Amino acid sequence: MKRQVPKPRDLAPLLRFRKPRLNGTERRLNAALTIEDLRRIAKRRTPRAAFDYTDGAAEAEISLDRARQAFLDIEFHPAILRDVAEVGTGWEVLGGPVSLPFGIAPTGFTRMMHTEGEYAGARVAGRAGIPFSLSTMGTASIEDVAAANPHGRNWFQLYMWKDRDRSMALVERAAAAGFDTLLVTVDVPVAGARLRDTRNGMSIPPALTPATVLDALPRPRWWIDFLTTEPLAFASLDR
Repeated sequence: MKRQVPKPRDLAPLLRFRKPRLNGTERRLNAALTIEDLRRIAKRRTPRAAFDYTDGAAEAEISLDRARQAFLDIEFHPAILRDVAEVGTGWEVLGGPVSLPFGIAPTGFTRMMHTEGEYAGARVAGRAGIPFSLSTMGTASIEDVAAANPHGRNWFQLYMWKDRDRSMALVERAAAAGFDTLLVTVDVPVAGARLRDTRNGMSIPPALTPATVLDALPRPRWWIDFLTTEPLAFASLDR
């Protein structure tokens, strides 16, 4: 085998250095290749009580484990030697188009996890062409979500309370704001026992422990966002 000294012009096409990203958020998100990568970032940068509220489920979290296993059990069977010159990922869902087979599910108290909460979710959903679902217990109001995603598909999730008038008033507000789909939650006549939240003092009103406070202190960015933005509240409710 004949050897030679490599020439710089021969090496140049083979070497491409990644440009440094000065924006820390962009750098972290570009390095996250999977949902689990995003979860690890969130766990590292968010106080435990807020993270567990978002990450956890009721009791021993058996249903959550089964749901994740159900996704792992899905198999894709590729069709070989088919014409893929024109491929579409869109579909008609509940009377309207979506660009991808995904949507953002309703989550309560979203801005506790990240200060932009529902606003960011609604904007991103609009750009991606997927539905955004606002929870009854959301921390952005119906009208503000509509303003954040004026041309996208906004859905509203309803807890049907004993006070039917107040429940239907929320439905009417969502309809007036242009929300095109109503999601009615029917499986919570009795709330699940969220053990992580109980241990972290995530109750109403909060019952924080010294350990919870100490865990949150080393995360200054979260505290700065929490203290310098509008106070957390169930924004669509009047009390």
